[in-house]
Amino acid sequence: MDKFRIDGFSDDSLINGIGSLFRRADGSRWYINLSTTPVKNERSYLTLSQAPVLARQRILNSKIEISKVGYHKSFTISDTQDWQVKKVKDCKVIKHHRKADGEQHCFVFQIDDGITVYLPQFELARALFLHDGYLSRTAMTPDVLQAEFDVIVNKDIGIATIDVMPNCTYKIDYYNEPSCRRLLSWILINDNVRRSYESIGRYQLLEGEELGKYRVWDFRFTPPLLENTRFSVKGWFDPDLNSMFVHEIEGLADIPINLPEKVLFSHPNFTKDVSGKGNGGYAAGTERPLEHNIDDEASASADNKVVIIKPPSIAMSFDKAVETIKVTQKNCISRNGQLDDDTPETASKDVSTDESTTTGELPNADWDNIDDQTDDSHLYLNKFESYFKMLDLLKDNYGCKLVVYSLRKLPKVARCTKHLLATDGNPRCLSVSYIEIDNVAYYLLEVDTSDTNKSLSTKAIQASAIVKLDDFIESVEKQLLRGSISWPKEYFDYSVGKSCHLGISHQQSGKNGSLTQEDINNWSKRFYQKFVVIVS
Repeated sequence: MDKFRIDGFSDDSLINGIGSLFRRADGSRWYINLSTTPVKNERSYLTLSQAPVLARQRILNSKIEISKVGYHKSFTISDTQDWQVKKVKDCKVIKHHRKADGEQHCFVFQIDDGITVYLPQFELARALFLHDGYLSRTAMTPDVLQAEFDVIVNKDIGIATIDVMPNCTYKIDYYNEPSCRRLLSWILINDNVRRSYESIGRYQLLEGEELGKYRVWDFRFTPPLLENTRFSVKGWFDPDLNSMFVHEIEGLADIPINLPEKVLFSHPNFTKDVSGKGNGGYAAGTERPLEHNIDDEASASADNKVVIIKPPSIAMSFDKAVETIKVTQKNCISRNGQLDDDTPETASKDVSTDESTTTGELPNADWDNIDDQTDDSHLYLNKFESYFKMLDLLKDNYGCKLVVYSLRKLPKVARCTKHLLATDGNPRCLSVSYIEIDNVAYYLLEVDTSDTNKSLSTKAIQASAIVKLDDFIESVEKQLLRGSISWPKEYFDYSVGKSCHLGISHQQSGKNGSLTQEDINNWSKRFYQKFVVIVS
């Protein structure tokens, strides 16, 4: 989680209530009313761009790490069809209603243990849809998605194509994140979900009122069906009333996705890095400050590369893994670790999350609060096909004991994008295996380097030298990324000892770039002989 402050709010400001939305009658920028402690008299509202971080009982500008106090509850719903609609003020769990907050709409339903749940509609929409500034702002106008994305679904072959129009203002950086592509695919392609998202704008057009110089509206939308979705929530619970008021949705699991197996994204500005002259080094980029200040009143510039800020996240997992792929048409020559002459050494501390314009005042930033926990590592097994065949031969032909664990997606590391493949923007994975060769045990580490013509050797580490495998692998992953996908030799020397790890080079492929069965046979033979020499 990144550190950030929102200008104009005191330290440790508690969000007590979320009120109506409004904009100037002659303007387009929407704001949302807030009730906070300490009371903020001069400007008790924020732009709708800040929706990803706005939840009741959330602390803004906290000086210390604050635990999420409240009543935590997990439950599974059958669907949303029988949910009732009431207002916050109808919930007796809340002893003191604030006027603006009390008028907001809630979904009301019962869960298996008989508890009546009051779920604010804005909070459900925030957890489902409002994960960045674009999706928050666009939700207020129902026809924007149709104008900015062309969606074609071929059910016969199980592939959907999303062509991004040149005028689309969805940040191009988000297409680099598989979690953002998957969420956007879900909204654009799933008809039930898209109707739900666009119902926000339709309700606004239907129910919003013109009051003097402003248009005012109490947030409302039609939820998607969400069959058998599991909720993890935090709020207030009254055992006497057997009722709960939800402050915040912390996680949504087994969300029905109902999409084709593969979604292709095409954008006129997608490029693929290709090597240019240089030493192959990797530039981590401009150094980020320890904390960003969000100026909610300033406009954002279109000149800088957007700063993606990770606030407290919402854990999301879909009931099926869908592969999303960036389709690149143009190559971009990499500077191989060199920064442009006009690139600042340190990024600006002050940023704006508003929609970027050519006349913007501050560097452009935006939110990404998705923690996608969908089980999708199997989608990337094909990148390791020859390697796994070679391991099977070690077992079948040489009597080795073998355990192959599930693939691991490399984690995000600050100021590094190597956790994603440059070719399609999908996760770069690490394979971990356990093998016994002549009664000596090793862990084998293999990294997907399919986006480069330079392969990385398989790393073998004596199992007896590793104390806690999970902690060790997590450290290796971070060191691997910080070293621009190269094995951290010094770390291995220090942590397991110089004599307890070795690299085994890959088998060279033929002219067509793929390994034949004979190549794989030779690879397994060479792999085994390498260990025989060590053991003997």
